[in-house]
Amino acid sequence: MFLLDTTGKALVLIFLVTSMLSIGMQTRVADLRLSLASKGFLARMLLANFVVVPVLGVAIAFLLPLQPHVAGALVLLACTPGGLSTINYTPKAGNATLAGVTMCVLAMLAVFISPLLLRLVLPEHIHLLVPHGAALLFFFVFLVFPLLAGMLVLAKLPGACAKLSKLLALAALVAFVAFGVVNGALRKTAASEIGVAAMGAMLLFIVGSMVVGWLMGGPGRDTRQVLATASSMRNAVLCLAIVQSTAPGHAALVPLVAFSLLMVPPNMLLTLYSAVQAKRRARRNRAGGL
Repeated sequence: MFLLDTTGKALVLIFLVTSMLSIGMQTRVADLRLSLASKGFLARMLLANFVVVPVLGVAIAFLLPLQPHVAGALVLLACTPGGLSTINYTPKAGNATLAGVTMCVLAMLAVFISPLLLRLVLPEHIHLLVPHGAALLFFFVFLVFPLLAGMLVLAKLPGACAKLSKLLALAALVAFVAFGVVNGALRKTAASEIGVAAMGAMLLFIVGSMVVGWLMGGPGRDTRQVLATASSMRNAVLCLAIVQSTAPGHAALVPLVAFSLLMVPPNMLLTLYSAVQAKRRARRNRAGGL
């Protein structure tokens, strides 16, 4: 939400609200309980996003010859999961409830856990200022509340939700694409400013995080895609809030904006690959049933 003009902010909010309403209209209370009761997946999700991926990001930042502000941005992103763009890709994995729950849990926990991780790896003279209250209010109003509202509509008007959830998902996709178009120039400029080496390091981190999520996602294809995407889509919104509140961190703004562009293509490719594989499996199943 930071560095965006009024149009950009409006598109982000429309995307979040319509996405979470759509997911909520596909989620019954029993589905939500089942997702939260999957202790194995929740444990792997937390281990991947608050331990393995941060270690990967810190290693890349310190081992590669990156400029200090780029390395700092990479460390910040590595320690801060819960990227809001996650819900544009993970519902297509076939488990919308798990996708929504995963993003909400990571985004909320990052407000408290990420600052602790960052204090372990950043220099002592950098005192992070995290807007806990504003961040939690934002996540509750635009993520949790729409999800619960959608679930309430499903409970009261189940017959209307199948069509309505699809319309909301379409509205979310339109808002997401429009946001990409409106802010495409800003992101491309940021990517060009950090240089090829920095872009390569960030792409390495993104792909590595996807691999971590895929390997730790469990035996199911849907859970693997959800965790692969959730692990690579870092929380740029919270990162921007932190650096704008922390004076020495202002130099990291450009790399953070560039990262928000770079993390889209790999996840789009993963989504397309998973969709193609799902269609192939469906055709094989139909052929086997004849």
